[in-house]
Amino acid sequence: MAKPLVIAKAWINVLKGSTTEEHKRRAGICKECKYSKHNKYLDFINDELIEVKGLICTDCDCPLISKIRSTEKCRYWN
Repeated sequence: MAKPLVIAKAWINVLKGSTTEEHKRRAGICKECKYSKHNKYLDFINDELIEVKGLICTDCDCPLISKIRSTEKCRYWN
């Protein structure tokens, strides 16, 4: 589980619309992952990475739009 400060910084990046090439790479991996699942409660959050809009990771329960912008690494991104 990520530390609260790491989670907060990831959400700040979401709200600022900060997207890098690394975030796009991670989104591509996450959208194909067996652990990604749609969560209708996240549909209202606008994000340019539509590949992961409304998706959560069922392995860690993180919303993917913030997880891909986190400084913590997911074991599936390698």
